[in-house]
Formats: sequence, structure tokens, C-alpha cells
Amino acid sequence: MKTKPLGVTRRTVLTAAVAGSTGFASAALALSPPPNDYAVDLVKQLTGKTPTASDRLHLVMPRTFPNGYTVPLTLAIDSPMTEADHVRHVSVLAPRNPLIEVATFHFLPQRSEPRVSTRIRLAEPQYVLAVAEMNDGTLLMTESWVEVATNGCK
Repeated sequence: MKTKPLGVTRRTVLTAAVAGSTGFASAALALSPPPNDYAVDLVKQLTGKTPTASDRLHLVMPRTFPNGYTVPLTLAIDSPMTEADHVRHVSVLAPRNPLIEVATFHFLPQRSEPRVSTRIRLAEPQYVLAVAEMNDGTLLMTESWVEVATNGCK
């Protein structure tokens, strides 16, 4: 009768590594700072206006990304882009970057679609903010937490 040796196999090491990294990632997400009034205060300090959280503004970014050098970002604003209702511009802010204002996109009514896809640099894990100024001067805001492993601003 042959018995199997009770050694550590490559499969058990990989399974343990995946389980451990999943636990580590969950712990890191649990320790992520919750969104607070800091974002509103920052926007108010930069613009002089108080932004309103809005579901018309869609900021899509990966929850985790391996490096901060080229983090994908997709931005879309629900707007008919008419003279009566359009987006003037959208600013993307990364409060933990050396330069907070990462990008600004300008739109024209009846001539542009309020959508952008690009890549940005992030210095560290942080909430990325998108602030849209509408034609009536109101500010709409949304945010997305992004966990980056390396500093893209060095």
C-alpha cells in the first residue's frame, strides 16, 4: 500500500497565497478612509462654490490598480448639451497628489458630447473627485476610491 507524502505542494502554496492576498485586500479596503466633508471643503476652497453630490456625473475608475502611473478614468455626464442645460467644464481632482488638479475638460453646447476617457497619475491610494460646472453655475460632484500600489507622481 502506497501513501501520499504529506508535503507542501505548489497548489497548496498558491491557494494559501490567493486566500491570504484576498484577506489582505479586504483588510486594506476596510481601512480605507470613508468619504467625508473634506472633498466638499476642498472644492469650496478651490472654486468658492459648494458642490452637490450628483448621480448625473459618472466617474468610472478601477477600485485597485497595480501602479499609479497610468490609472484609467472614464467620465460621463448626463446632459442634453442644449443651450438651456449643458456642462461647461469638468475638473478631476486628486487631493493626495502633489498637484491636486489633475485634468480639466471643456465642453460646448450642441457641439460636444460630455464623455471623456483617459489615464491619470496618482501618488497614492485616494478618493478621486470629478466636479462638473453646469451652465447655471451649479457644481455637481462625485468621487471614486482608487487603491494604487506604486506612486505615479515621483
